[in-house]
Amino acid sequence: MTKKTLIPLLAIILIISVVLSACGKNNASNTPAVSSPSASSPEPSESAAPSTSAEPPKEEVEIKQILDWFPQTTHGGLYAASDKGFYKEAGLNVTIEPGGPQVSATQIVASGKAQFGITGGDVLLQAREEGIPIVAVAALLQDSPAALFFHKGENIKSFEDLNGRKVTALLFAAYWQYIKSAYKLDKVQELNYTGQFANFIADKKSVVQGYITSDVASFKAQGVDVDYLEVTSSGYRPYMSVIFTTEKYAKEHPDIVKAYVEATVKGWNYYKDNAPEINPTIVANNTSQTVEGLNAEAELMKKYVYEGDAAQHSVGYMSAERWNDTASKLYKVGVLKKEADVSKVFTSEFLPKP
Repeated sequence: MTKKTLIPLLAIILIISVVLSACGKNNASNTPAVSSPSASSPEPSESAAPSTSAEPPKEEVEIKQILDWFPQTTHGGLYAASDKGFYKEAGLNVTIEPGGPQVSATQIVASGKAQFGITGGDVLLQAREEGIPIVAVAALLQDSPAALFFHKGENIKSFEDLNGRKVTALLFAAYWQYIKSAYKLDKVQELNYTGQFANFIADKKSVVQGYITSDVASFKAQGVDVDYLEVTSSGYRPYMSVIFTTEKYAKEHPDIVKAYVEATVKGWNYYKDNAPEINPTIVANNTSQTVEGLNAEAELMKKYVYEGDAAQHSVGYMSAERWNDTASKLYKVGVLKKEADVSKVFTSEFLPKP
């Protein structure tokens, strides 16, 4: 991941969060086609899934997928499904559109201009609290590769040790709000993250947010030895890169949603051992990256896509326990104003069975 793309998942959390309120408030009046949660919920359930694969639609269906950022390895399975014809086999003509700093997948999908979007699990919870009736249908990353980096040799063993230091992070991101509250970081000098590491490199006592999958190699290339605290080790573990659609679309077109999710998971299973074959397609859609860089990232990304619960169940797996844990933590630190009913937040009924 290059500097132009090194604000991926957590950056999009801030960007979408900034537009979220406006999106949610506008949605009720601008998107009458999207029904209310109570009126159209597909009644998400972990165990409601049929055991058979989806039958391809009789006529090819046009599908638009909005990404959460510019194309990168976190979208590898989608490009694999497209390149290898898995979407076509499922009767779908899928267009993958990049995200970006001015693109809100939540707003686009809620308005009906696209059928599927990608966002973080914590952002999806905030969107639903704002009244946007979207539902998660697959979690492409079981955990986030986000971390807080510090110079090697600094006496930082836990998050409490950040007190008294300069920390550069997305200050409004839910993960940072949680860590500040949970570890009582009331003596941190906070600086807002802009995607640049120059200040961090110059100040050996400082701390900065980044991604294990890309920034360790980037620091090493600049002659900077770093260590890090993984954000997941703080106890904050929302699902990341969550594919979502509207409750209305899931209820009215369950066969299409199932066909899309199954083909996407098939794409991810192919990407696992064939990323070098697919990555040139990603570079063709995001020329700021290199195939060599993406090949290295894809290896590091495997831990987050294929391990944990995904190893036992399936790529994309989600549990009520994890969703409840995230919702509870966001409520406790005030990011959510009320406790969420996660039975309406996600459904596993479209995921393939192991």
